[in-house]
Amino acid sequence: MHNAPPVAFPVGRFVWGRAFGVLMALLSAIGLLAWPMQAQTSTAEVLAAWAFWCLCVGGAAVWAPRQTLTAGRLFWSGQTWFWQPVDGEHQSLDVSVGWDAGDALLLFVRFQDAQGASHGSWACAWLSAAAMPSKWHGFRCAVYSRPKTDTLPLHL
Repeated sequence: MHNAPPVAFPVGRFVWGRAFGVLMALLSAIGLLAWPMQAQTSTAEVLAAWAFWCLCVGGAAVWAPRQTLTAGRLFWSGQTWFWQPVDGEHQSLDVSVGWDAGDALLLFVRFQDAQGASHGSWACAWLSAAAMPSKWHGFRCAVYSRPKTDTLPLHL
């Protein structure tokens, strides 16, 4: 099995993230406005639905920015992934592909401790080929690569 060579790739801010959140909030609000027109609902049900909507939108507005990696670099060493923020030390990561659009990737990452055990919640990083076109192919190969193993498989 061949592994991708080491590669470093910059992670920037997902510029459409805020607009996407606002769009989802607006679409859900429109659906919530149309719901009482389509069904027999009481005022209490409508008020409860709007209260729940406000809770969800407010929670997403507070939670979502904390779940993204920005202003740093993802490194693939050939064996493991590392995250290095602009102003800090590198940390090892678990990396999983959330969505692959060819020239853009949504990665889910979770930090690892010194023993290699994952901890904390999953965060996401939005990466685009436009950030570094010359390294995009190598980065995509690394994302789908498996870590090198120190032992050879046994053939019986």
